[in-house]
Amino acid sequence: MSDYQGPERRTRPAAEVRLTDETGAWLEEKMAAAVREGIKGAMTEETAAAFWAAGLTVLQRQATQHAGRFVLGGLWGLLRRASLFVTLGGIVYAIGGWAALATLFKTLFSSGGTP
Repeated sequence: MSDYQGPERRTRPAAEVRLTDETGAWLEEKMAAAVREGIKGAMTEETAAAFWAAGLTVLQRQATQHAGRFVLGGLWGLLRRASLFVTLGGIVYAIGGWAALATLFKTLFSSGGTP
């Protein structure tokens, strides 16, 4: 038999280590930057599109199960109008300002404004 008795055991408790305020602030800054970079790397246009497509698929399935296709059609139409407003809204606002944007809103969301 060998005389080996395993890894060396500590005979005293570990010493307490305290960080200075400057070191703590530096660590917080580094962690925040790492999180920002991680989110930027993870949330590309493709992953954002996949995320929203998956969410809309789940919404569609749940709406179909609980409320039927009539409600889903109305929600889908509203979602289409809202996305069209967001898409065109930036362009219209840049060209015509708030008045043009209000006119676009009235056109898209009035009872007769079907895209």
